Amino acid sequence: MLNQWISEARPRTLVLASGNCIVGAALGFYYGAVNLYTLTLALLIVITASFLQILSNFANDYGDAISGADAVGRLGPMRSIMEGGITLNQLRRGMAVVILCAAFTGFIAVCMAFGNNLDAIALFLFLGVISIVAALLYTIGLAYGYKGLGDIAVFIFFGPLSVIGPQIMITAASGGGTDIYPDTIALSVSIGLESVMVLHINNMRDMATDRINGKHTLAVRLGARLSAIYHAILFGIVVLTSFAACYMSHKGTEIAILAITLIPLMASTVRIVRNVSDARLVAAEFKFTILGITLHTLGWIIVLTVDFWYYYA
Repeated sequence: MLNQWISEARPRTLVLASGNCIVGAALGFYYGAVNLYTLTLALLIVITASFLQILSNFANDYGDAISGADAVGRLGPMRSIMEGGITLNQLRRGMAVVILCAAFTGFIAVCMAFGNNLDAIALFLFLGVISIVAALLYTIGLAYGYKGLGDIAVFIFFGPLSVIGPQIMITAASGGGTDIYPDTIALSVSIGLESVMVLHINNMRDMATDRINGKHTLAVRLGARLSAIYHAILFGIVVLTSFAACYMSHKGTEIAILAITLIPLMASTVRIVRNVSDARLVAAEFKFTILGITLHTLGWIIVLTVDFWYYYA
């Protein structure tokens, strides 16, 4: 049973959710302070983000199960709910537990970050509630993920909220106020669009079955050729905004580090564009895209670490 729940949580997607918040926290350390308090806060932020990602995964599979959207013959991995290892009732209870865990760790993190700043606490708790509701409604009820709105939601929650939010929280906990810096904004766009690329790969993979089952994702609406162009444009903006963030607030020579770390993601993007009409080849690129995004994240952590020691050591 434990293996089935681990499978249902989709561990590979947690790398994406936690990595985005780690970059935001690293920006917070750069503009704030690194100490036991802020490190503990960063850990709570990453844990909360991981809980929210697990909730999203559970809710997506629950919504797909009750709507019949995950038909036999899909190319994606089989989920425990599809194989009968976890029942719908068990999955509902699992979602409730994860919501409580996310609310608990998130509340502590927000209070640690803002202390007596009640306005900031209220705002970030509201954003936390919105994140939970958005995760649930992706394929349940409103099911906006079936209407081609998933890309926008993923960009917002995995980009600005996952990068700018942690940066503000860490700098505030460091006594540095709640300012947002130019590189944080640019990088939140870059990282948010990387996350959209991951979603788009899944949607390109499932175009045939999604079209049959009434799942009108953006990939279904665009078709194979335009989906490939869209994916290439996403990658181009990822590169430009990442480089812009580095150029605006860091040493321009460090763009070389980012360029190297973006090579695997570029290679995967080229293969996807070239093989967009073959769903099986597109599906095979999921793991390479996650790898490429992880390397880009590590590249930014290296840039921020080098700059931190250069300016503050």
